[in-house]
Amino acid sequence: MARFIEGEEAHDRMDRLARKYLGSERFEWTMPVERRVAVIVHPTRVRHIVGVERFRPGGPVPAAS
Repeated sequence: MARFIEGEEAHDRMDRLARKYLGSERFEWTMPVERRVAVIVHPTRVRHIVGVERFRPGGPVPAAS
């Protein structure tokens, strides 16, 4: 199942991702004629793969030196 978000809310979501991952207040590479669409996906099944690190809220933890 998926939900599509357009307009100002889609731009707001892109800005939040830019703050989190780029350290920028806004996503600055938007072209004037672009139409933003955010796709929210709700998985119906999740598969665990052995050997893959578990998800940690807040992002990855730096490796110890």
